[in-house]
Amino acid sequence: MPFRISQRLFRSIHSQTSAIATRHVHLPPRRQINAATFQRYRYSTTSGKRPVDEKVEELSELYASAKEEFEIAVEETAKNTIYASEDRETAREELEKFKSAYEEAISSSSPEDGQEIKRRVGQRLRELDSAVETLNEADTQEH
Repeated sequence: MPFRISQRLFRSIHSQTSAIATRHVHLPPRRQINAATFQRYRYSTTSGKRPVDEKVEELSELYASAKEEFEIAVEETAKNTIYASEDRETAREELEKFKSAYEEAISSSSPEDGQEIKRRVGQRLRELDSAVETLNEADTQEH
């Protein structure tokens, strides 16, 4: 008895799926891609990302490193440890690396890409720069 039930279920499911498979599906026409659209979104051949996205990603990694060094320096300064001045110097060095990479990314990009880099990364640079500047005041007060 159970075998006959499973046979009936199989036949009913199979007949329904074959009916679905034979229906005609009308797809919308393909969108035409013109050369201007293709030029606007130039993608890197290695990663499939736009060059501006790759530059922003590199800058984000440098920002994360600089921010981490800044946080370490703040922590050491608050604790007034003997490593505080060295950590502040390391934070300044990482910030300078980030700044120089940012400036180089903007100058080596097209004007549109440069504006996008400024829009996506510029605020983080300004915030970190002012925070490190405040930390530098602690360095001058220490001496």
